[in-house]
Amino acid sequence: MRAAVAVVAGVVLAMAPVPAAAQQQQCAQPADHVVPQGGWALERLDPRRVWGLTTGESVTVAVIGTGVSAAAPALSGAVLSGQSLSGGAGDDDCAGRDTFMAGVIAARPAAGTGFTGIAPGARILPIRITNDPTAVEVGKLTSAIRSAADGGAEVIAVSVGTAAADGGLRAAVSYALSKDALVIAPSDVDVGEDAIPYPAAFPEALAVSGITGEGDPIQQAAGPPALVAPGNEVVGIAPRGTGQLVASGGGIGVAFVAGTAALVRAYHPQLSASQVRERLQDTADHPPAELPDPQRGYGVINPTAAVTSVLPAESGEKPMAAAAPPVHLPPTPFADPLPRLVTLLVTGSVGLLAVLGAIGAVLLPRARERGWRSAWHGAPKSGG
Repeated sequence: MRAAVAVVAGVVLAMAPVPAAAQQQQCAQPADHVVPQGGWALERLDPRRVWGLTTGESVTVAVIGTGVSAAAPALSGAVLSGQSLSGGAGDDDCAGRDTFMAGVIAARPAAGTGFTGIAPGARILPIRITNDPTAVEVGKLTSAIRSAADGGAEVIAVSVGTAAADGGLRAAVSYALSKDALVIAPSDVDVGEDAIPYPAAFPEALAVSGITGEGDPIQQAAGPPALVAPGNEVVGIAPRGTGQLVASGGGIGVAFVAGTAALVRAYHPQLSASQVRERLQDTADHPPAELPDPQRGYGVINPTAAVTSVLPAESGEKPMAAAAPPVHLPPTPFADPLPRLVTLLVTGSVGLLAVLGAIGAVLLPRARERGWRSAWHGAPKSGG
């Protein structure tokens, strides 16, 4: 698997999976360096524009993978106890992968840094199934998705993948959907050479790939995504420490989409999981290509549009009927209007003179009888 890369205070670190035998010695280190800016991803998506409407409050987002550290200060009070299917506790994270993901989803604002999660009011339900993201057991992943749905999660963010197109795994995703939970999974994680990641490849799941700040895929997605989101040089948090780190890698984009889904579910509680999916796709920044694009799907997730857009399909309005085909009439032969205009002017002038002449013939004799004079005859003489 391509190891995600983290940069802390200019030092490049490898966020590689941690083998079980060396967990205690090689767990992710605390992040003590504070990154003042939120990073290009937050600037690009700008979720703050909708925080006056919703912060994802009351929405539970399950994060399935390596566990989420409740000790991370940026997630204080946000992490539920969850569960672990691989030993240890669900709210602990040696590898650091899912704590980073959870921070992108729901990190609370903190002094000294511009970093925060997309939905800082959401709750995180961690379900730990592995300490090594490259070693995922299908049975545990299947159980975790079902457990998340039964645990009340409205959004399920899967940070890992498997090459197994397992029927039980697909049934679990369908089960979650029947419980009104939206499953979001990465289509850009490495699960083997030329292998397609599941559950992202199942049509019931919402597949996501990562992009760079220039909009290019961070790596070739093995399967077509439905949406894309930042996945390169993303600011996030470690399992411990008050600072931040910067990481790149497959699966990170899932967190941005999951956070946006939490915003939508909080602001539009009447929408089903399927409707939320449609809204996320319909309001994305579409690529200039036929949709869905093989590498970008329906485009880049857009939190503001996802929350605030009015969609006719949701309001019950009938879509506007297609315009009728235009009717092409033969061109009218050009006729010079000048002769007709001259005729009208001459005729009108003659008619006007005739009317004035008739009026004069009647009024002028009467005026003379009464001693009236025309102005051009001069004024009457005095004295008689």
